[in-house]
Amino acid sequence: MEQENNTTVNENIEQATEEKEYNFPDLNQVTIAGVLQHDPPIRWTKKGVPVTNFLLKAVPDQSSNCFEESARQDCVISVVVWAKQALQCKKYLKKDSAVIIAGELQSMPNAKPDEGFYPVQINAQWIQYLDKSLGEIEDIDDEQMSRQRSGE
Repeated sequence: MEQENNTTVNENIEQATEEKEYNFPDLNQVTIAGVLQHDPPIRWTKKGVPVTNFLLKAVPDQSSNCFEESARQDCVISVVVWAKQALQCKKYLKKDSAVIIAGELQSMPNAKPDEGFYPVQINAQWIQYLDKSLGEIEDIDDEQMSRQRSGE
């Protein structure tokens, strides 16, 4: 009887320690609120797509600090914005503008995995402008985009 119990326990331990395959959902979604650290510059890809990058500073909630006497540092992360939304950023945002951004994490082009350097940025898919002084934001159409591209 005791040997049967030991065998069952050993089998359970073996099953528990075997490498398991997990099926995670395809989920890569980030939402962050913060302020721009500089004016968003606009540039154009070779195919004529507008793009901007800027740094966003988010201040952590100090009341949720799980360590008794340690202050949590501000988080500064790079954000990339593409196409018409990049032009909207150039038009309506400036240093110290407050925004909420939803997007996905992506590895930055300067990653060096062989050196253990894995920087990430947020590829913005949705931006909410929080500054009340902006008023109503108008959408940029293809004609306006062409004019901005040509520098008019």
